Amino acid sequence: MKTRPPKIALALPESKPWGITRFLNGINDYAGAHDWLLTACPVDPESSDDFPLDLSRLNSWQVDGVIVHANNLKQLDLFRKWRIPMVNIGGDMNFNCQIPRLAFDNQLIGRLAAGHLIGLGLKNLVYHGVQGRWYSDERLKGFKQAALESNLEIKSFLLPHMARDALWNERYEPIKHWLKTLPLPAGLFAVQDYRALIILTACREIGLRVPEDVAVVGSDNNLMVCEFTTPTLTSVCVNAYRMGYESAKLLDRLMQGGTPPPTPVLIAPSEVVARASTDVLHADEPTVKRAIQFMRQNYSKSFTMYDVAEAARVSRRHIEMQFRAERKTSPAIFLVNLRLQKAKAMLADRDRKPTEEIARACGFRNGKNMRAAFHRVFNASPSSFIPGSISR
Repeated sequence: MKTRPPKIALALPESKPWGITRFLNGINDYAGAHDWLLTACPVDPESSDDFPLDLSRLNSWQVDGVIVHANNLKQLDLFRKWRIPMVNIGGDMNFNCQIPRLAFDNQLIGRLAAGHLIGLGLKNLVYHGVQGRWYSDERLKGFKQAALESNLEIKSFLLPHMARDALWNERYEPIKHWLKTLPLPAGLFAVQDYRALIILTACREIGLRVPEDVAVVGSDNNLMVCEFTTPTLTSVCVNAYRMGYESAKLLDRLMQGGTPPPTPVLIAPSEVVARASTDVLHADEPTVKRAIQFMRQNYSKSFTMYDVAEAARVSRRHIEMQFRAERKTSPAIFLVNLRLQKAKAMLADRDRKPTEEIARACGFRNGKNMRAAFHRVFNASPSSFIPGSISR
């Protein structure tokens, strides 16, 4: 007799800044491969939709497992008393694990943002975050650590979480005042894309140019923000698809009687998606700037360091020395990291191309060379960066 498919409830908010659609794509792909029946409904009692679900009544659902977004400790205490396998993706708490949980690797998100801004030659790094929120504190911690490793200090400005009905000027008037105090040019990381959008608005209000005066990076890669603002917004892609896929994978393990993880499963961001808000290059040495511009424009092609030196209008030895003095690395390592960044972005694409094609498009010539670079730099294979693959 055929058993019925597992019924899984998705008790999630109607939207998330980091992309609920990509998250649901990840769950759906896992569910399709494992014959799950997914059911979802709004969880906000004030929702305009019919039959909103109060989380306290979730136990009345006849389901085999639940993926929930919860940050309320009282709710988590209640869930713990139930015998329904459950995975929590709430991101506003520390490492409390009353319910098995997944979280974005927020420190790594901060490190990626800092690395991108430092790579532009910026030495004045600043952070705008949310007061009293764990994920914001973690992103600041990673941002600050990456800056310290480059012998740089940062300035930070935190504002409280804003109520939904707060006036717009209440959001950005304090930020305008803060921006006027910054040393320029500055590289600014905002904790998430909506905060970055407020930064862009404030910069326009006070006459700061983006990216010439302030290069801005957000987080979450929310396309509704990043692609439809002026200038378009650079953002850290937090890999919402993988969060969805790994949430379903963990829930499946729990439904099979597996042991819950003792700490949250951290999902690494995939890349920094560069757009116009950071389309700038600051270099004290003109030869270094010309070398970087050449590599950025030609990373998909085959060329040597002699070609880089020629584009910089100096000898190879000279560009090596200048590059190391200003960037603390060699032009060859800079190029490999640039190509790896592009490859990671293509691997994370849901409609990704075959690996060999990605390798050629990123200047590695073939898959063997690309795999060697991934192992050398990340100690991982390219497949580790494909959503749904086995976690590194």
